[in-house]
Amino acid sequence: MQQPTPTTMRLATLRIVAIYAFFGAIWILASDTVLGWMVTDPATLTRLAMFKGWLYVLLTSLLLYKLISRDSLMLAETSALLQASEERFHTIYDTLSDAVFIHDAETGRIVDVNDTMCRMYGYQRDEVLNQTIDLVGTGEAPYNASEALLRIQKTAAGTPQAFEWITSTKHGHRFWVEVSMRSATLDGHQRIVVMARDITDRKRAEELLNTQQTELEQWNRTLEQRVSETIAELRQKDELLLQQSRHAAMGEMLNNIAHQWRQPLNNIGIYVQNMQLLRAAGELTDEELQRDVQSVMDIIQYMSKTIDDFRTFFRNEKQKQPFAVKEAVEKTLRFVSARLEHHAITTQLVVRHESTLLGYQAEYIQVLVNIINNAVDALDQRQPSDRRITITLDQQDTRSLVTICDNGGGIPPTVLPHIFEPYFTTKGPSEGTGIGLYMSKVIIEKHMGGTLSARNTDDGAEFSVSIPV
Repeated sequence: MQQPTPTTMRLATLRIVAIYAFFGAIWILASDTVLGWMVTDPATLTRLAMFKGWLYVLLTSLLLYKLISRDSLMLAETSALLQASEERFHTIYDTLSDAVFIHDAETGRIVDVNDTMCRMYGYQRDEVLNQTIDLVGTGEAPYNASEALLRIQKTAAGTPQAFEWITSTKHGHRFWVEVSMRSATLDGHQRIVVMARDITDRKRAEELLNTQQTELEQWNRTLEQRVSETIAELRQKDELLLQQSRHAAMGEMLNNIAHQWRQPLNNIGIYVQNMQLLRAAGELTDEELQRDVQSVMDIIQYMSKTIDDFRTFFRNEKQKQPFAVKEAVEKTLRFVSARLEHHAITTQLVVRHESTLLGYQAEYIQVLVNIINNAVDALDQRQPSDRRITITLDQQDTRSLVTICDNGGGIPPTVLPHIFEPYFTTKGPSEGTGIGLYMSKVIIEKHMGGTLSARNTDDGAEFSVSIPV
């Protein structure tokens, strides 16, 4: 309920006076008229007039008492409500979590503060009143008194202000506050209501976040370079491992060349010795010479073709080229045929579907050679009575599938999960490097976008090479 104003009080008084005057006028007119009708004797009229006067005093006194007591009661109720409202206001005002300053709009001097301001800044209320904003300022631009007074003037001109500010306590401790300023009329005077909220923790969090953001941006700027360097380093390592693997495969191939050439060279020696013996005995005819020379030339052509096949394997391919899977498998079997014959291993090629791939044929053959050489090692170690390797060519949906199975007893379950790891080998140091199957997986998955997997069957191990057609 609002506090009664002087205007309200004057209106209440005028209302009482008006009622009193109206009642008096009505009483005089009504009582005189009635007595004039009823009584004609002057002496009687005089006595009745005296009685009428005392009755008028009594009635008007009762009327005034009623009017004044009612207004007094309303005023008491209004005052009680006003006092309760003021108490609630001061309770809320002093228990706000924000510090509140009331400034004079013209001078900027502090005319009131709440208890929170006293607790926050370490002052007693009487130490703050009538002081300037310098009391809680730092004195350093832009957080000084002149800037604060300018903002107070802008607020007084009708422009509310909201900003962040560095302020200082009685003991010189500085901290950040979030300030809002509004203009208000209090007790008939224009005042500036200022609310200040402590945001020191938030500012610290923002500073920490900005620092972390700067570090993150700096880290991101160098991340691409570090990633490129790491990728280049990994590619270099893969290249070195690939070269190692190729060199190991070259050793195997040279050994295969030696095996494949041993018999043809022996046959050439026999033909040459036979021609020499026939000539010494005088039995070398032109037909016999021609036949033996032709046989030697056939053997030399076979050896030349073998060299051409191995040159294809050793060639360093720069670009992907289409190649037939069946042709690559047949070349692989020719490369390892001498080793297979040496270990008495039979091979079976099952062609269910012929496919053409886009990739590096030499690397593909290297993978097949690595798998077959591992199968030969397993068969040589287990030595089953019927040693065999079965190679199956098939296609599943849009993927070429080559499976290589042996009957060498399979891979131990503890070893199977690790066979594609670099430098992992179950052979002795002089028998294996542990990079053959690792590089085979790299070639198939990274260079050709396929998959290389292994599992055990009832008889032995099965390797699957799957590549998109």
